[in-house]
Amino acid sequence: MKTIVCLVSTQHVPNLLTVRAVNPGNLVLVVTEGMKKNVPWFLNALAAGGRDYSQNHEIIGVERENSVDEVLTSLNEAYRKRPGDEWIINVTGGTKPMSIGAYAFAKENGLKALYIVESDQNKAIDLSGGGPVALDHIVSTAEFLAGYGYDIRNGKDLDRQNRQAWELQGLGAMLTEQHEDPEIRAFLASLQRLKEAKKRESRRKWEKEGLILSGEEGLWIGNDPIRARICREFRLRGEDGALAGRLERHAAEFLTGRWLEYFIYGLLVPFVPESLTSLQIGLAAGQPGPGESNEFDVSFMANQSLCIVECKTGSQKQDVKGDAVLYKMEAIKAGLGAIRVRAFLATTSPNVIDPGTKDTREALKNRANLYQCSIIHGGTLKHLASLYLANDPSLHAKVAAVFGLKSRPGAS
Repeated sequence: MKTIVCLVSTQHVPNLLTVRAVNPGNLVLVVTEGMKKNVPWFLNALAAGGRDYSQNHEIIGVERENSVDEVLTSLNEAYRKRPGDEWIINVTGGTKPMSIGAYAFAKENGLKALYIVESDQNKAIDLSGGGPVALDHIVSTAEFLAGYGYDIRNGKDLDRQNRQAWELQGLGAMLTEQHEDPEIRAFLASLQRLKEAKKRESRRKWEKEGLILSGEEGLWIGNDPIRARICREFRLRGEDGALAGRLERHAAEFLTGRWLEYFIYGLLVPFVPESLTSLQIGLAAGQPGPGESNEFDVSFMANQSLCIVECKTGSQKQDVKGDAVLYKMEAIKAGLGAIRVRAFLATTSPNVIDPGTKDTREALKNRANLYQCSIIHGGTLKHLASLYLANDPSLHAKVAAVFGLKSRPGAS
């Protein structure tokens, strides 16, 4: 039987990748007092990927986290209990003295010692002189979140939401391309006001009925292709340019903002699974028990990192400087405590644009860089939508550049 030693730390992915590569029968988890809470999280992360070690692990508590000798002695004691096993030591986690103690244990007993470089999580270096160990497992969002103590709270809804996004991505592209049109903006703003009024009147009715449009609400839209597409998708009537009929809740939510999320989802679908995995719309994550969830408009995994896209439409008058959402995204990242999180803000708000350069305001760029967040402004979104609707072959490479993804060979 194989036994693998893992030094438990706040960043669980290197240990998870090693366990998946080695496929041991038993885990030996070396943990300090401060890291004890991370043990069940790590086991939950393994279980989320189909590896249940709840009955096949041993915990070695380390009182002095900076003591090389304590780690070495404790591991030798554990080794004597299972001398017939093939032992493999992952020295990546823990404090530096813990790593040194684990390496000394491996060297003293002629065991394989593995180390994963943070910038390259595709292989583990064998410090004992052997060849590198390939780390082929692709970490899922569920595995990633579980290792930080978070659950996916709406797992049963994700398939339905993804189907809706797939079906409506084309209309999302049309609205994105025309998001600067004053008539379109007025139509969407009026619909938002109707939605909020219905929710204030009766949330139960809103959830059950959505919006009942008589045609007298002033929801007029003169753009013939968009009006026709909305009527077709949601079975409405377009009477003299005004919309009438029942607009179900999910349709109203789409037209009052989710259209941008669905368009972003549609842009990313062609990159699955070669460049990204776990592509989801509206994933809600939270810690076990009561409390608020963090909802990610669009999320996916790429290069063993969780990628979050926050989508904002409309004028965003409540965020004049355009930076309030950056604080929110940084708070989400800080709450997770994860190193490998990439954030994107896709926004049609004019607040982020410098009128002179027509690009993102320099101060906002600097703040976004500080928070490791990329801003995709309305001009870029409009251009991508135009390419999408024209079925332009250059779209793939441009989306890859925007989101830092691998572009398929030959893509222009």
